[in-house]
Amino acid sequence: MSRHVLVPIDGAEQSYAGLEYCFASFPNATLTALHVVDPSHDNYASVGDSDTPEKRAEARGEQFLERAIDLADDHGHEIKTELRTGRPHSEILSVASEDDIDHLVLGSHGRSPIRSPFLGRVSEAVVRRSPVSTTIVPETPPAIRDRDLPGRILVAVDGSEQAEAAVAYAVEAFPDASHTLLNVIDLPLDHDRADVEGTYLDKIRTAHESSAEEILESAAAVAAERGGDVETATVYGTPAAEIVDYADGEGYDQIIMGSHGRSLAARLVTGSVAERVTRDSPQTVTLIRGEPGAV
Repeated sequence: MSRHVLVPIDGAEQSYAGLEYCFASFPNATLTALHVVDPSHDNYASVGDSDTPEKRAEARGEQFLERAIDLADDHGHEIKTELRTGRPHSEILSVASEDDIDHLVLGSHGRSPIRSPFLGRVSEAVVRRSPVSTTIVPETPPAIRDRDLPGRILVAVDGSEQAEAAVAYAVEAFPDASHTLLNVIDLPLDHDRADVEGTYLDKIRTAHESSAEEILESAAAVAAERGGDVETATVYGTPAAEIVDYADGEGYDQIIMGSHGRSLAARLVTGSVAERVTRDSPQTVTLIRGEPGAV
């Protein structure tokens, strides 16, 4: 499905887990491992060191990329490497904007405990602004290798074009996986309250439940058009929290969802849901950009 995948490498185990995810998920894709030299953060200087911060940072970057090459060799996979200098998120976005990159895979933590987590800065900025679909990998390489990817996939749907694009992507990219479509019903009341029966609140609950059914039917039709056989589920609650809890509690291996929701006006809200899921999920999360026919 993905033809050319960009994998930023910062030396953290999670960034190499991103490569492990690619080896399992995109065996026929071209992979480029990117390291961005950021000489403003030099934690390796020593007394009497004659090298400049840039030289030290470049040397470390070359070592990180050599490890990526060795890891690819172990899997029988060739990869390209690229070393750039600048602000990490800006350089990642710049490379991702090139015409032949169609997917981005990011580890979710930085390599030093002194600095903020990778997801807190670089990955979060990239997730928000990436021009291509993006996968966030919060696990370590052994954890990814232990998963039988693509495994069980949870696809969160909300009726938006990008949610249906996520369904199309999940079915087409991972036809051998088990797929479940999940809609979260976010009610302004406790859904199991008996005392609202016959009131206007009962009508609100019924309307939301009917909408969820329609959303799932439409998403299932998208899957069926592509030969996908999917299950459907609904839960009640706050979308981001329920998506994460459901995936974790039911033993899913990864989450796929649209990066934005039902309308341009709703993007701040639904974009926040996507970002919260990537921030909180212990499983890999993929955010899809585009419409069903364009994925």
